[in-house]
Amino acid sequence: MNTDPRSADGRTPAPHRASPADEADARFDATLRDLHAQSLERLSPQVRQRLRTIRSEAAAQPRRGRGGLLGWTLASSGVAAVALALGLQFAGGGAPLPAAAPAQVAQQPVMAAPSAVAAEASYDPDTAVAALDENPDLYLWLASNTDALPQTHLE
Repeated sequence: MNTDPRSADGRTPAPHRASPADEADARFDATLRDLHAQSLERLSPQVRQRLRTIRSEAAAQPRRGRGGLLGWTLASSGVAAVALALGLQFAGGGAPLPAAAPAQVAQQPVMAAPSAVAAEASYDPDTAVAALDENPDLYLWLASNTDALPQTHLE
């Protein structure tokens, strides 16, 4: 076994230099260790004994769970409620089930069909947008929220 630190070509490798941040961390750790040792030397034996007693009593006491069964139950039920609400929201927007469709058609009067078609035909998306454009409250609302908009130019 070769214990010579030289490489195969005979050169001695350069010593590893730590970065300045690593050296600062090492100095900080050494300083804190020295301060800790000094503080232990200054403590009276009575205080040391009292601290040991307190630590051993704390370690001997059984640890109580943070939330226990009640905490997990409440957290789980909250997550389940949110999941159920999302599921119902996505399921509610679809087409009616095929079994329910004939019953709904049979219950509707014959005269309701022309009025429903007339209501759909009277909706004009351009009219709805124009109503928003002509509403001065929309512009007041936009003017009041200028702090939420990014500044695009310097004044």
